[in-house]
Amino acid sequence: MSLLLALELLLLLLALPRLTCASNSTHPSLYRQAKALLQWKSSLKGWSSELDSWTKGTNPCDWTGVGCSNAVLPRGDAVLVVDNISLPSCHIQGSIGVLPELAYLNLSSNGLNGSIPTSLDLPHLVYLDLRKNSLLGLIPSSIGALVKLVFLNLSYNFLNGVVPPSIGGDPDCK
Repeated sequence: MSLLLALELLLLLLALPRLTCASNSTHPSLYRQAKALLQWKSSLKGWSSELDSWTKGTNPCDWTGVGCSNAVLPRGDAVLVVDNISLPSCHIQGSIGVLPELAYLNLSSNGLNGSIPTSLDLPHLVYLDLRKNSLLGLIPSSIGALVKLVFLNLSYNFLNGVVPPSIGGDPDCK
């Protein structure tokens, strides 16, 4: 898969609207959420058995490495959202895939390649661990706009530049 196609897929994932599902129904947005994650999976190479549970027709909240929590919509409805992807050391090869509602993303110790997207629209993200991959290029300045981020680890990649000092305001942020 070309880097351009992988980046286009990532931008599609980033551009999806708030992806929510009613906890006791097959809400149409749950279908879109699962579809986006399955598209990302199909772009990957060499994953281990952790991604075997990611199958069409199943709830992404039940997939290995995916966590969901309740979110309250402006009108007061409580819905489930995928807010956690944790797939460290899963032999994943490909580009980074994210969803807008993520609060936690751990893709450390894999074979991710390409660059970190220059536009990261992840307003809820508090934890980002991409260490020990094969990411390259500049560290995007948009990381500085992740105002809730308190943990960041980009070590052991081929990245250039500096991490913006505004990250979470936490001196322990890596």
